[in-house]
Amino acid sequence: MAEEKRILVVDDEEDMIWTLKNCLNHQSLHAEIVTAASGEEAMEVMEAEPVDLVLTDIRMSGMSGLDLMLEVRNRWPGTAVIVMTAFPSPEYKQEVLGRGGLHYIEKPFDIVELRQVVFDAVNDDRSFTGTVVGVSLGDIVQVNCLSQSTSALEVKAKQGDGVIFFVKGRIVHAESGSLSGEEAFYRIMGLDGGNIASKKVARAPETSIDKPCEALLIEAARRIDEGGRDGAVFDLDALDAEDPFPALIHEKDHSSNNGDFRADGGDPQQSQAQEDDMDGNLNDLLGEFTTIAGVNTACLVGRDGFLLDSTATMDVDTEMIGAIASSGFGASESMGNQLGKGKMAMTMIEYDQGPVIFSPVGDEAFLVIVADKDSNLGMIRLKIKKHAQAIIAAAAI
Repeated sequence: MAEEKRILVVDDEEDMIWTLKNCLNHQSLHAEIVTAASGEEAMEVMEAEPVDLVLTDIRMSGMSGLDLMLEVRNRWPGTAVIVMTAFPSPEYKQEVLGRGGLHYIEKPFDIVELRQVVFDAVNDDRSFTGTVVGVSLGDIVQVNCLSQSTSALEVKAKQGDGVIFFVKGRIVHAESGSLSGEEAFYRIMGLDGGNIASKKVARAPETSIDKPCEALLIEAARRIDEGGRDGAVFDLDALDAEDPFPALIHEKDHSSNNGDFRADGGDPQQSQAQEDDMDGNLNDLLGEFTTIAGVNTACLVGRDGFLLDSTATMDVDTEMIGAIASSGFGASESMGNQLGKGKMAMTMIEYDQGPVIFSPVGDEAFLVIVADKDSNLGMIRLKIKKHAQAIIAAAAI
């Protein structure tokens, strides 16, 4: 027999308490129903014995249902919260879902439907919980997108916090402080370290973002590059094919030795020497891109369309790629000039089987990166930024 769940019903109206208690005392729920007539009383009940689900009204004398929800989220993060109200409003709905409420229910409600919502909330044991160390926020965002998740990702750091909303794998909304939409997303992605919690939600409070996940992550990486940020740097290239999580290879810690260390125990000075040796070899530099999971070809092409150098993990005609790419690169650059967008930084053309990325390197050449659809675009962007000057020097362009 399944373990009996414990549900706390909170409402300051006796009739509603009686109705809900009798409605939820149903054999399908297999739950103990406890009640409280105020938010303060609910806190006392939970301090005495935790519950699996809180079903609370919003408008109550004393502590409101929203205040109670926030207290529950902070003190008992494993407890789900469903909020009810007879006075629905977009503001209440956004506040509830934005702060991690599981559902927002308007009174009057259908008893059978309410019972089903409660049943789903207390019997959803399909998700894993735990702690993951050494994984970047960008990786977790990508996992949510690829898994077609409908959830809210809460991020808390010293510099601030925020929430990113996903609906069937699409990023549809974000909130951080007074910001919302894309700007809130970029602010959240720029936070340095902290805690992440993923919560299931029925829906996002609104839809304010319509860009694909990959485009958002690329823009976030660009802003981080330009703005600078101390903290952890994650090496997604060192991944084992079977290991979905990156290894932490460097973290700046001002307390000792500049904080340089490697997760594999290697000597950071030796690693830097190896990288310096590699910087003089153009083919090795291009090979850095094909170590990223999903990247199969990297070419350095002159603006005249002639291939300067290339590396590929599959049988492709890189000279043909260079010749074709030169026209696409020129068209993208021309469009930017016509629109007054300034110097081109990067162009991505997305196909069914993956993207092709152009990025200027110096004044005489550009990179062409051919990747699969599941490749880490943020890491490609970072590699371009990291190795651009070394490629210019190695190619003497």
